[in-house]
Amino acid sequence: MRRLDFISGSPQLAIFKEGANKTNLGGVLYLIYLIVLVLLAIIYIFDFFKNERYEFDYTLIKTLSAENPLSKDEAMKSMLRADLDFNIILFKDNLYYEENDLTVNKNFLIFDDEIFSSKWSDKYEDEDGFVIISDDDDFIVKQNKTINRPVESTLAVLYRCNGKNCTIREEDKFQTFSYFFSLGYRGFFLQHQDPKKPLEQLPKDIFWFQDYPFLENTNIYFIDWELIEYEEEKGIFSKTYSNVVGKSNTYYGGYFKSYHAFTDDGHIQRLPDTEWKIKDKDGNHFAVFLYLIFRPNLEEYERYSRKKISFLDVLADVSALASTVLDLMSLAYGFLYSQNYDNYKIIENILTKKMNININNINDKIEDEDNEKTKIELQADLIDNKTEEKENIDEIDIREKKQEEEKEKKRPSENLGLPSPKIYDFLFHELYFKCFGPSSKQALIDSCNDIVAKYTTIENLLYNQIRLEYLWKDYKWNNPQNEKKQKEDLILELKE
Repeated sequence: MRRLDFISGSPQLAIFKEGANKTNLGGVLYLIYLIVLVLLAIIYIFDFFKNERYEFDYTLIKTLSAENPLSKDEAMKSMLRADLDFNIILFKDNLYYEENDLTVNKNFLIFDDEIFSSKWSDKYEDEDGFVIISDDDDFIVKQNKTINRPVESTLAVLYRCNGKNCTIREEDKFQTFSYFFSLGYRGFFLQHQDPKKPLEQLPKDIFWFQDYPFLENTNIYFIDWELIEYEEEKGIFSKTYSNVVGKSNTYYGGYFKSYHAFTDDGHIQRLPDTEWKIKDKDGNHFAVFLYLIFRPNLEEYERYSRKKISFLDVLADVSALASTVLDLMSLAYGFLYSQNYDNYKIIENILTKKMNININNINDKIEDEDNEKTKIELQADLIDNKTEEKENIDEIDIREKKQEEEKEKKRPSENLGLPSPKIYDFLFHELYFKCFGPSSKQALIDSCNDIVAKYTTIENLLYNQIRLEYLWKDYKWNNPQNEKKQKEDLILELKE
C-alpha cells in the first residue's frame, strides 16, 4: 500500500548551496514555459475583450403550487396584475390570402369573459333576460389592435348564429386546415450580455406571436404563462451600493410556453345562452368555438443568474493554469531528470570539491599506502587525564594538519576524472535497464542514488548524530589518516 501513497511528500535537501543543482535543461524548459504562458495570457486577454463578458446559468425548478416562492413575491404578483399588450388576429387556412382574413368578418367575435362577468352579467335589456351586445362594447376585443389585458385572462371566440341556428355559413367555413387564433403579446426577451438589464420587455408595437388552431366543434385551451426569475450576481461592493440606493438585482418576466387542449362536450358552446345570456340587436344568438384560459404556471419556473467576467477573473484563470502546468512540469522533470541528477551532483561535489579524490587513481593510492605500511593509530587512552600528554598530542595534531593543508594546496582543483553522464542518460535512466543493455554511466547513476539513499534517511542521520555526540564526549578522534581511509573505502563502489 505504500506505493499508493501519492500524498506524503519527501524531505527536501539543499545541495551545498543555493542553485548548485540548477541545470541548463531546467533553464530551457522554464524559458519555454514562460513563452507558452505569455501566449496563453495573450489569448485569454484577447478573448476577454473580443467575446462575451457575462456567464450565465439556467435552472428549471419544479415545485408545488403552494410552495412556489414566486407566487408569494410581491414583484412577481405586481407583474402578473399589470396589463400586458396583446394583438389578436383570426384567420382560416392561410393568413396570406385576403379571403382567409377574419378580422373584418362580423360573424366572428372575440369575447372577454372577465370584463363581461364583472360589469355586464347582471344587466338584462329584454323580456327574455338577455343582454343585447354590440361590436363596440368594451368586452368585445378589437382584432389587429393593441389591447391591454392582465396575464390571467379568459377569452372566447364567438360565432354569430343566424337567429338560433348556429350552423356555419358556407362562406365562413375553412377549406383545408382549420381556424386559427393568432395571439400576439408584448412579452419579455433575454439579453444575457446586455450590461444594463438582462431581462426586458419587448418595445411597443413588437409582439411574440403564437397560433392556436380550432375547429367548428368547441375547443378549450389552457395556456400556461411560464414565470422567469433572473438574478444578477454582483460583488460585495456593487451589492451594497444596490441595497443603499434601493435597486433590485432580480428581474421578473415570463412567456406563454405551453398549452393543454381539450374538446368540449357541448357545455362551453352553449355558454352564451346558458350563462352569459347574450344576443345582438337583431336577435341573433352566439356559439362558442374557442375558449381560452390564460394562467400562470405555478408548478415550475425558470431561473437564470449571470455573473460578470472581470479582468481579474482572466488573470486568475491564467494564474491557475500556469500554476498547474508548472507543477506538472516540475513533477515530470523531478521524476525523469532532477532526482537522478541531484544525487549525481551530490557525490560529484563531495569527491571533487570536499575530498579532492581522483576516482581513477584511488587504487594506486591504496597500493602505495600498503607498500609503505602506513600505520593508522588510534589514540589508546580513551579518557586522558594527563595534561602534559594532552598538550603533546595537540601539538602533533596541529603539525599534521598543517602538513595536510599544504598537500591539499598543491593538489590540482579540477574535476579529477569522475565520469560525466549526458542529459539523456539522466532522462532515460528509469527505463534504460528494462529496454537496453548494461551501461557504465547508468551504473554510476545507480550507485550515486544508492549512496545518497543510504546516508540521507532520517533515521540514519539521527542515529549517527546521537553516536557522534557520545563519541565527542568519550573519545579523541585525532588521526585524520583514518578518516581519509574510510572515505576511500566508501567510494570503491563507484570505481567498480
